[in-house]
Amino acid sequence: MSAFDIVCYTVMAIMGLALIMALVLIIATKNDTSKAVLADAVFYPMVGIYVVWTMMHPSSITYEVVLLAGLLGLLSSVSMARILSKGRR
Repeated sequence: MSAFDIVCYTVMAIMGLALIMALVLIIATKNDTSKAVLADAVFYPMVGIYVVWTMMHPSSITYEVVLLAGLLGLLSSVSMARILSKGRR
């Protein structure tokens, strides 16, 4: 196991911990605003874990998946803004 692998696994563990903490907060909170913000806090570590995983396991569709995730991340941020503004434009 190389130093790069150790760093990648450490980064994935930290992002996984952040993901689990955000999921616990989503379950524990009653506020819709907090749930909307935490939805982004769940999405982005998932993308980050995938990106780090593909550094160690090459795939032919890595960049396409990351670009699609970026577009979906934009949509989730826009929907969060709509939730926070209660649908007003």
